[in-house]
Formats: sequence, structure tokens, C-alpha cells
Amino acid sequence: MRDGGNFATRLPVRELAELVGRGRPVEYRPGDHLMRQGDEGDCVIIVRSGVVKVLSNDHAGGTRLLAVRGPGELLGEIACVDGGVRSASVLAQEKVSGVKIARSRFLEYLDEHPIAAREVTRQVTLRLRAAESHTAAMTSECVDTRVLQALTDMIVFFVEGSSRTLVQVPLRQCELAQLATASLVATHRSLRRLRDRNLVTTRYGRVQVPCPGCLNRAIRSKSITGCGGSAECVSG
Repeated sequence: MRDGGNFATRLPVRELAELVGRGRPVEYRPGDHLMRQGDEGDCVIIVRSGVVKVLSNDHAGGTRLLAVRGPGELLGEIACVDGGVRSASVLAQEKVSGVKIARSRFLEYLDEHPIAAREVTRQVTLRLRAAESHTAAMTSECVDTRVLQALTDMIVFFVEGSSRTLVQVPLRQCELAQLATASLVATHRSLRRLRDRNLVTTRYGRVQVPCPGCLNRAIRSKSITGCGGSAECVSG
């Protein structure tokens, strides 16, 4: 088993191939639902390409962005294993391809492959720990640091297809505020300060990061001014 990475990279190659073989290929257009909150957990999906958003509806009728997932991720495993309903919706951010495996076939596979079953348990545990760690960090750090961390977490999903330095993060500022556990007003002000430091630029429906290296350094030092995407930047 390979360490690190996502579900697909951690699973032994032969076991991953067998799991994929139990499903069928699926494709989704931007904006399509892969899963809906409250629905029966009748399948899991392995993302092969593209990026999805994990969203939760609150009691007031609003929607909150919980996470972003990319290629190699396993989706919907909790509802399949515990027989409950979906706790969140999954929406295609862009064109997404994957493999859908019916719940009965997925559970049979886990019964026959204890290594994979342990990996599913590990994934659930890691996500719970990450959520706890995120909550602790997002309530103790200043808003600028929280926004910087949220952007840094997102870069890995959107760097493909970008230039060597400039990364387009196609999230609205309200979604970034949700990831940073900050109010929209506080996030607006934070982005203004980060623009003044040449760490980000903002466009409608997206935030541009000229240099991911500078963004990473800025989390550790509030005095960092971005290079603006210079090819000579030592952070690149």
C-alpha cells in the first residue's frame, strides 16, 4: 500500500483495479449532482478526473461549502457503510468522470478485501480528524491566516492547466468565507489586504494566486509581500 495521497493512490494497484471493475463509468457536466443530501446511500463513486464540491444545506435554507475533492477520491462511503442517508451533496465543479459502484457490490468487495476495508476506515478517520483540526485552526487564527490557509488548501485542486505560477481558484468569495470560517465582510476585507500585499487578485467568481510559493510563505510571516508571479521568485 502506498502512503499519502488520496484513496486511489493508497490502495494497492491490483485491489483498486478490482474495485473499479465492479462499477460502471459515469460522466457529469459542470453543475450536475453526483449525490444529494438526504438521499439513500446506494452507491460510491471514485473520481477519475475533474473536481467536485461537497455542500451541506442548513436549516435556514442556505448552502455551505464543506470541501473540495479531486481525482482519486472515494465519495459516499459513509452512507454506504452505515446504511444512512447522504449527509451532504456533491456537485461537479467542472467536467467530471468517475466510476460508480453499487452499494451491494461495494460492501461485498470490502468483505472480501480487508486491506481495502481498513483503508476506507482510515479515510473516514482522517477526514474526521482533518475536520476537527480545521475547526480548531479556524477559530484560533486571524482571518487573513484563515483565508490564506483556505486558498493554499484549494490550490492543489486547480493548479493543473494553470501556468507555472498563476493559479485560478474558481470559488466565489462567499465560498471562500465558508472554508475560512469567516463572515463575508471579514473575507472581503482580508482579500483587500492580501491584494495590497500582491498575494492575490480577485475576479468575478474566482481568486487568482500569482505565486503559490509566496502564498505559502505568507501563512508563516505577515510581512511577506508577493512577487506577482515573477519567474525569478525564490519561493517558486
